[in-house]
Amino acid sequence: MKIHLAYENIDALLVLIPTHRHKKRIRRTPSGDEVIRQRYLVFDVNNRNETLSEEENIIQKLKESDDDIDVELAGKYINLTTRIVVNDNFTPVYNYMKYEVLLRPDGTLKERPHQLTLGNVNQSVPVRITNELIDPKECLMKYFFRKSYFITHTNGLTFKFLYDIAKKLSESGKFARLDAFHPETKKLQPLVLYDNGRKFPRAYIEGKTKGNSYCLILHLSDQELKIPEIQSGSDDEN
Repeated sequence: MKIHLAYENIDALLVLIPTHRHKKRIRRTPSGDEVIRQRYLVFDVNNRNETLSEEENIIQKLKESDDDIDVELAGKYINLTTRIVVNDNFTPVYNYMKYEVLLRPDGTLKERPHQLTLGNVNQSVPVRITNELIDPKECLMKYFFRKSYFITHTNGLTFKFLYDIAKKLSESGKFARLDAFHPETKKLQPLVLYDNGRKFPRAYIEGKTKGNSYCLILHLSDQELKIPEIQSGSDDEN
């Protein structure tokens, strides 16, 4: 993933690499044979597990239904699948709206229509490192960081550019805030990694150096940590 990053009077096109990569896991039987996952076509939706589990006598229900098994389809390998949207009756839905579910500090949920967002990290208007610094402990106490990425160079010039940034942040011992902008209106907005992606209202960069090496980490937050207010005279105070 690319990011167009600017600091002071210099900007450069860089690379984002996830700090936590998925590890490959191998499943084996007690005898040591490797196990793989494979999808099969078993039966239709009317006999799915959730429907059958609602019946008091599943075996009797199956006998009474006397469903015919399609020997041409049952047990067939499924290589490619297409995800479709269905309702509670498993009927395909062709027109629907997406809603975002927000968790309020008091524990209640709020729904709002989902709005299409455009990625703004790799646009003509670069993401800018500001001069606003924050102590790492304060930052971690105020925000929940959902994702983090390494910012890496692509050539010798970008190496020096990132090394200098990492050195300044390492010497200060603080994080620097990043500002992102709408690719069309150029107005300040939350950082979005790709089109229709998650919005991150808070983005901070951490820098470290060791000898001729550097490490720059982009921390992304979409949730602020707040302590809910306790009403006076409640039972908790007694």
